[in-house]
Amino acid sequence: MAGANKSLKVSLIALAFVTIYGSGFVGGRYGLPYAEPLYYLAIRFGATAVVLFALIMCLRIDWPRSGYLHLILSGILLQGVFSVGVFYALYRGMTPAVSALIIALQPILVWLMVSVVTSRKVRLLSVLSLIGGVLGVAITVYRGLESSSGLTPANVAFGFLGLAGLSTGQFYYQVKNPGAHPLVNGCVQSGSSAVVMLAGALLFEKGDIRWTPKFLLSELWMSVGVSIGALSLLFILMRSESADRVASYFYGVPIAAGLIAWPVLGQRPTVSEVIGFAVIVVSITAFNRSSRPPRAERAPVIAADSSLPAADRT
Repeated sequence: MAGANKSLKVSLIALAFVTIYGSGFVGGRYGLPYAEPLYYLAIRFGATAVVLFALIMCLRIDWPRSGYLHLILSGILLQGVFSVGVFYALYRGMTPAVSALIIALQPILVWLMVSVVTSRKVRLLSVLSLIGGVLGVAITVYRGLESSSGLTPANVAFGFLGLAGLSTGQFYYQVKNPGAHPLVNGCVQSGSSAVVMLAGALLFEKGDIRWTPKFLLSELWMSVGVSIGALSLLFILMRSESADRVASYFYGVPIAAGLIAWPVLGQRPTVSEVIGFAVIVVSITAFNRSSRPPRAERAPVIAADSSLPAADRT
């Protein structure tokens, strides 16, 4: 019974994470027309760090004595590099469909990292499930791919830069396992990312910002809803699940983005998108079942002195 309750809890957290995280693609579209990407991200991460610092002080959460270097490096990768790649690709004309398809390779990349580090047995069902996830995303964004006019080498490079940042940042965080409170994680990672984004903006951008209501609304949602809400849930998932299982949830992001865009942007899901959604859900379910070790082999998810979650060491 306890195992079933824990599985249900993890599933609900994953659903909430995917929904909020997917909304970031819609929220970003409101803000990018009014600011250059690095300045937009510097404001977003800076606001996030300030809000989280205030919460930490009000709630009297203890700051860790060590592990800050790991938090900073993983944050710059997981938030900074990922966001720069995706936002610059969108800013330069790449459609969200193409961007989503590139990011959909993330579960495969993390799965390969985990498999190499742990030298574990590769299961055929895991491979087929990951391939099915990419296929589902491709079906979901097919119409967007047909009409894409931003598929340039530079934009593709930015897309893969975002993919590399997201994958290596998540994997690095789970390998080093700083063990800090989720709010501390977010504060340190957002603050360090804001510094890097501001430095890049001062060097490479003009600083043109139009403080319109849409821009402010976009920044508010991306700072509080996505950077605090979604990433706090992601930290919780990374503490209770293996790196590749957490990565598989990212397949669900296009579903959330598509459903949110329906009422917000008036973009009704097509038949092909609904089919793609179904393929993604089946793929995530199959992969999570195939990657879970037999009951007799299961160990506590995180040992106090381990560098990888126990699920990653099986």
